[in-house]
Amino acid sequence: MLSAMQNLSQEEQDLLMDALPLVTVLIAGADGKIDVSETSWAEKLTDIRSYSNEPELNDFYEKAHEGFSDKVSYFIKTLPAETKEGTQIISDKLTGLNDILAKIPQPLGAKFYKSLTSFAKHIARADGGLFKMWSISKEEEALIGLPMITPIEMPEEEV
Repeated sequence: MLSAMQNLSQEEQDLLMDALPLVTVLIAGADGKIDVSETSWAEKLTDIRSYSNEPELNDFYEKAHEGFSDKVSYFIKTLPAETKEGTQIISDKLTGLNDILAKIPQPLGAKFYKSLTSFAKHIARADGGLFKMWSISKEEEALIGLPMITPIEMPEEEV
């Protein structure tokens, strides 16, 4: 993934690297409160995916893990506390991924998209439900598919 990023502008590379922290804050804050269990799990998941993932994405996750918690903290501190407004700002930022993903090879873009939506679902499950485990709130459910990002399908020959 990192080699495909070399053809992107610095701003585009930065947005790709910010995608995981932004998704973390988006999903964790969907219910109006960001719980440490969600942000901690997101950080652990980023680390796990640096070696246990689609091989083409391991280097991306390894780099994204560096400074991950600092970026999450930064976004939490700088985004509006009002849930609807914060959600809109993050959604607008993540919409920028559409143009970026169109510039990288389709199989890699599809794997990245699938990985992002899977990441979002894992964050949502970190602190939801009756027993605070493995359940997704209705607010999170509306966002885990990352509707602001156009789905990228795997090309037929890659499936």
